[in-house]
Amino acid sequence: MTISTTLWVLIATVFVTYFAISWIYKKLGILNLKHALMIRNGLLFLNMKHVLGIMIFGVFFYFTWTEFQFTLNTIEIAPLHVLIPYLILLFVSALLAYRNSNGDESEYSESGYYSFSKAWGYFMLRLLFLLAYEFFFRGVIFFSLLEHFSLWEAIAYNTLLYVLIHAFDSRKELFGSIPFGVVLCLFTYFTQSVWYAFIMHATLSTVYEITIFYKQTKTTILS
Repeated sequence: MTISTTLWVLIATVFVTYFAISWIYKKLGILNLKHALMIRNGLLFLNMKHVLGIMIFGVFFYFTWTEFQFTLNTIEIAPLHVLIPYLILLFVSALLAYRNSNGDESEYSESGYYSFSKAWGYFMLRLLFLLAYEFFFRGVIFFSLLEHFSLWEAIAYNTLLYVLIHAFDSRKELFGSIPFGVVLCLFTYFTQSVWYAFIMHATLSTVYEITIFYKQTKTTILS
């Protein structure tokens, strides 16, 4: 078995493992932060999932396959023709995330098992998870695909896997992951770093989830 084959076997194993865990979490009714906040120990289970993702997506591949470390160890200011579209899309992502989080006030419950003070620990783990997540998808998988396929083929296959891992999310998130996945791959390719993808992903996720966290814990914020 060659190193390349070993790598793909490990990628497939990690992907299937996390996909199976996501299916289990669906059965438990803990699909995302909105659900976790309304279930006793839901946030704890969601944090456990994030820790697992950090280990298998990030720590494992970072120290096992050192040839991908450059995607995390290097970050430079992108040229203007890349940086300007990036900043525009970053702003648009934050705006869309905020608008979606305020889409329907009736979706937010008036009480839950958590106060807003629990947000700090959650978001620290969440950000580390997203960094490991981007390292796995846009670092390890994407650059491995580039060794065997053209740019657009690599983007297509990477986005397909990215959509598949969102199979248990809402329909809006599932379809939204298609253009978002393509954009993240492009910025990773042009910057040779996962940091730009991480910052955009983290911005979208944090703006959306901070609003969710606040609205679903507003009656317990002083507890």
